[in-house]
Amino acid sequence: MTRAESNILLFSITLCWAASYVFIGSLPPDLSAFAYITLTTGIAAIILSVVFFKRLRKVNLSTIKSAFLLSIFLMGGLVLEKMGIELIPASNASFLASLSILIVPGLMLLLKKKPTKNNVAGAGIILLGLLLASRFSLNAFANTGTGFMLAACFFSSVYIISADRFTKESDPLLIGVVQMIFTAVFGFVFWTIEEPATFMSIAYTNEMLSSIFILAFFSKAYAYIVLMFSQKYSDPINVTVIASTEPIITLMLAVMIPAAYGAGEAFTLASLGGALVIAFGAVIAGTNFMSRKKPNEPNKGELPCL
Repeated sequence: MTRAESNILLFSITLCWAASYVFIGSLPPDLSAFAYITLTTGIAAIILSVVFFKRLRKVNLSTIKSAFLLSIFLMGGLVLEKMGIELIPASNASFLASLSILIVPGLMLLLKKKPTKNNVAGAGIILLGLLLASRFSLNAFANTGTGFMLAACFFSSVYIISADRFTKESDPLLIGVVQMIFTAVFGFVFWTIEEPATFMSIAYTNEMLSSIFILAFFSKAYAYIVLMFSQKYSDPINVTVIASTEPIITLMLAVMIPAAYGAGEAFTLASLGGALVIAFGAVIAGTNFMSRKKPNEPNKGELPCL
């Protein structure tokens, strides 16, 4: 797989996650985070296990360890994000969730993996675009919801960096399948603690079931398997940069299906301007022209011609 093909797959994942807001919004408001995680990842785990049953025979201890750790980071990020969204405005939550564009390069520096000049410049431009698009309220940051969202962002960033390492050492498909199984099990355990009746406590409707199945297939089964494959041929910063373009996709979908995204506030000049700045930042971060050697610049250790 080439870098371009990997980027196309990453964009398809971002599209799935942006479109998933339509179906998440149709779920019952009293459906807990643990119930949501259990149902969606559980169905995704069943689908993937059936489709890739023969490949599961090749699962080894290394794959299990990698998937187990990734499922912990994934579960932690999903739960903390749900707790944060309940306490702060959606615009603030969206902005905080996007701060992985800064956290991922910072963590990579600690691991002695220096980002390129384009990565740094692009991240700064993307952050500016997120500020323009989110229109957040500074006063609303002073609560525990901000802490939950920052913790969720940290978990997500660690997840991306860990997945980059694990997928280059083991079969990304097997990691993706086993990770989904572990996440479903963790979700069910916490759901049982929260609500012992679990599946019997839900009022099932056709709308809820259809939304759960669509979310399970596209935003979980497809998205995370493709993410594992893409990270094998990409790097954490590139993954984060492409994920940061989600506001652009959300804006496009809001224009095409405004009823699903809220016709009153989906499209504004601020969101359009922010989307354009994010797109520009993504182009800067995804290229490497700042590190290219000038035509007349001599190589290191080579004396210039007189």
